Amino acid sequence: MDFVLLIAAFGMVFLVGAAEQRVERERRRVSQATPSGAGHSLSPYELAYLSGGPRRAVNTALAVLATAGAVRVSRGSLVTPVHGAPPSPVPIEQAVLDTLAARPGGYRAAELRRALDGHPALAQLAGGLAARGLTVDEGAFATAWRHRDRLQLVTVLAVLFLVLEFVLAGVGVAGQRQVFLGALFFGGIAVVSGLVGLYKQKRKLRNVVTREGREVLRSARVYHPRGVQDQSSLAMAVGVPVALYGLADAGDRTLCDELSVGDPGGDCAGACGSHSGGDGSTFGSDSGGSFGGLDFGGGGSSCGGGGSSCGGGSSCGGGGSSCGGGSSG
Repeated sequence: MDFVLLIAAFGMVFLVGAAEQRVERERRRVSQATPSGAGHSLSPYELAYLSGGPRRAVNTALAVLATAGAVRVSRGSLVTPVHGAPPSPVPIEQAVLDTLAARPGGYRAAELRRALDGHPALAQLAGGLAARGLTVDEGAFATAWRHRDRLQLVTVLAVLFLVLEFVLAGVGVAGQRQVFLGALFFGGIAVVSGLVGLYKQKRKLRNVVTREGREVLRSARVYHPRGVQDQSSLAMAVGVPVALYGLADAGDRTLCDELSVGDPGGDCAGACGSHSGGDGSTFGSDSGGSFGGLDFGGGGSSCGGGGSSCGGGSSCGGGGSSCGGGSSG
């Protein structure tokens, strides 16, 4: 019986590993599709979403609006609108202004990010990037999700097998103690591997930046190197650096610190993301193409025509190639 359980434990480890590999292969197949070779002209907010997801996009809007004098960030990360600031033609900036206006007293930065989660302006950014093939629509991962469901089933079987081993040990079925302990050990490995695989694949199958999207980001970062600011407009001076590198690159450490309060990924050291890079991963790290970030630009200077209308997508050369869309070919 002991050797039968040991062989079965080996089998469970194999089944769990094989199930996760099927998920991984399908995920790679979708996310590693050959780039189209077309050029992409992206606005600062599209770059922000591609680089750091909705959080980075909101933080970029806050950086631009604060630098323009349209919002104020007080000690304790309280964000409030500035009376008399003009409306913005940029949807995500106006979404921030509308959300702040609807709540007297303003929002803490972390609360504001949560309040904007799922806002149509962010959905529009996400949909546009997916339509261009820069991010993966979750529907494209339908097969990968089915493979993950099978991984979940195999993991449940591994848990039941481990429970069975303990039950058999309790009734004294184990004859050769070392062999039986080996079966328990490998049964435990199967369970742990399955649980880790489920968690890892769940993250990898959400908010995925494609190979083409990662190439666009690399092109943008070459075109707009870190530490070099284009002062031609507020969007170029603040929006693009924050979009690509995080709040720390807006040039005001105090504001960066305030806006990072309550954000588990924020350290004001650059890109504060929640994702892996590499081969087609999710938003978050500057190393590959994921999302995160949460820095914020300094307040003070008001921008000519006023407030937020000076910054953001529409004024960044139409977002165009000057914002680093570049060629993904």
